[in-house]
Amino acid sequence: MRFVVHAMCLPAAGAIMLTHALVASAVPGAAQMTSGIVIRRYTTGLAGVRAANPDVRLSVGRDPSVEDEPVLVVEYPEPNGDPAGRDVQIATENQDWTGGRAVAFHIKPDQAVRISVSFFDRNHVVYTAWRDLTGGTWQAVRIPFDEIRPNPYFQPPDAKKGAPLDVSAVKFIAFAPQDKMAGRLTLSKLVVSR
Repeated sequence: MRFVVHAMCLPAAGAIMLTHALVASAVPGAAQMTSGIVIRRYTTGLAGVRAANPDVRLSVGRDPSVEDEPVLVVEYPEPNGDPAGRDVQIATENQDWTGGRAVAFHIKPDQAVRISVSFFDRNHVVYTAWRDLTGGTWQAVRIPFDEIRPNPYFQPPDAKKGAPLDVSAVKFIAFAPQDKMAGRLTLSKLVVSR
């Protein structure tokens, strides 16, 4: 497996503002998991969210379990031989993650699935973590910075390998299903938590 980065438009650095949010939700543990520096909400629809493969269907909707927050819905096809063929990239609303200790979000896959979650740090090193998820239920995912590791399958040529993790300028986060079937994921906003 390799991680492929696709070009995307990002807001000017001066337009980035740190915001904090807390969502009241019927999802168990949501208040603890969704407070922090917002990485991405879906209040502007699919702005900043993309998939290189047109067969990956993206939409923003509502889920009765998540109050007052839109959710990202990803319908993905079976793997097509392209290692990045089911990647979803999400531009960050806030690029400086130094105020937190982990990436956190809630996710509801329709079936059991393993997902990868990746981002480039300021040193252009790709960091990736994998999580196994249960199908049909909302579940919390928390990826502590002190546990995430450089991606063993792909690093760009300009990566400063060996440099310590630097989350002061993260421009996007990406995730992808790692199973062999088509499926659907529903994702809450992403935050950097303490």
